[in-house]
Amino acid sequence: MKTGKKTRILAVVLLLAAGLLAGCKGSTAQKEPPVEDILKAVQEAYGEDYLPDSDLDKEMLSQVLGIDTSLMESVAAQMPMIGAHPDRVVIAKAAEGKGDALEEELLRVRTALVEDQMIYPMNIAKTQACQVVRKGDYAALFLVGAVDMREDASEEEQLSFAKEEVQKAVDAFEGCF
Repeated sequence: MKTGKKTRILAVVLLLAAGLLAGCKGSTAQKEPPVEDILKAVQEAYGEDYLPDSDLDKEMLSQVLGIDTSLMESVAAQMPMIGAHPDRVVIAKAAEGKGDALEEELLRVRTALVEDQMIYPMNIAKTQACQVVRKGDYAALFLVGAVDMREDASEEEQLSFAKEEVQKAVDAFEGCF
């Protein structure tokens, strides 16, 4: 009788363990947040230091940044109205099967921004710190952050500051998944 009771208890424990494992497996599935929610998380990461204030729709993304928007299912993008600031935020969910192509497109845009000969000297470090990140079907371009007001900072210090600023957007993006 004791053996039968132990067997039933063991069976119940194994069923519970299997249920927990099934629950864990389900919880590893990637979330699919709306791109607008990701943008809001990025904005909140910067507070008053978030400079982009103008929304860019797909047509403007195509015209201003030369992005092939047919690669996107949805997008949230902004840049500042003031032309002296290089800030750009593009967060997109790729169209079906276009994740790799979307990431490549944003990397192409990043390269064009970094190589642009019309960058104001005060924006060189910020532009060089620009990052493209990807999570599944989502890709983002982040050229964003506070302005480094230190007049005596070396080029290396300016670049380090800019990279730390961009990392805030990367962390906010990744925290949405």
